[in-house]
Amino acid sequence: MEYSSSVRGARRQGMEVFDGVEFVRLRSWGYGSYLHADEDGRTVYLGSLRGGASQHNAVWAVQPLRVAGPVGPGGPSMLLRGAYGRYLGSAAADLANRCRWCPLPINSIEAAQRNYEWSEVNGVVWRALHCPTDVVERRDARGVVRLSDWSWRYLRANKCILSPRRRVSVDIFADDDTEGLWEVVAVSWSLRRPELPIATEYGWSERFVSACSPPLRRLIMVEKADGSKISFQYSGRSVQLLREELACHVNYDFTLCVRAGRHGRVTPLLIDLPRSRETLHVVLVRSNNEADDRLLFPYLNASQEGERMIQIS
Repeated sequence: MEYSSSVRGARRQGMEVFDGVEFVRLRSWGYGSYLHADEDGRTVYLGSLRGGASQHNAVWAVQPLRVAGPVGPGGPSMLLRGAYGRYLGSAAADLANRCRWCPLPINSIEAAQRNYEWSEVNGVVWRALHCPTDVVERRDARGVVRLSDWSWRYLRANKCILSPRRRVSVDIFADDDTEGLWEVVAVSWSLRRPELPIATEYGWSERFVSACSPPLRRLIMVEKADGSKISFQYSGRSVQLLREELACHVNYDFTLCVRAGRHGRVTPLLIDLPRSRETLHVVLVRSNNEADDRLLFPYLNASQEGERMIQIS
């Protein structure tokens, strides 16, 4: 495979960083903060690791992929799947550059969470490329990569003084600075299902919003374990209350999962629903069967012991 001019000095491709890894966090080498799937269900941002949903939103499931054909260069690639089942990619045209305070450069597109549709596969598939040296700014960089999509655009952290959050873009050019470097931090996994968040009343800011606007309602499309489908309107964001309502429609125990796009992989929903009125596609995986036994969960209680920077000798 030929490399673009910005990465021609790399020693080897770099996908081995993700070999055998189920879950990762991506830490910006330049800023030290982590890539998060935003609670709006569509955008991403750089932030610190706080409690609650932030722990899950900063975890990305690694989905290996090898595709040959006209849609891309082929070879080892991967998808990175977030907490809401959507995939890390570049924003669609209607979402790009929507921040009026910090418009992106002309050759940049805002990074986003996207559904996995084959017609748009170029926008969600990534390859890892090593940075040119093992040491950057006197720090061990053997687990540090650039992430390139199939159009040779690179995932990049962005400075934005006016915005409360650092934005993340997909750029045509990768400079030699640290904003395009990502430290790959492995997260341990477990077969044990985490407890869902308790259904509690939201904070004062959300109560104020709900008092000034119509209640958050969305259509829930449900695929049951036998393949049959139902749908209903649901108010609020509590995943626990949603699970209780779904339990009224079936007579078996299940793991509540979501699927984003026709080719999206079934993903356990472990946090409250996104702040969105978009239709949510739910899949009920019957407990104690083969499909349920294959589900893996990030082991967040491992904390620092469960994370390690992946190094390459």
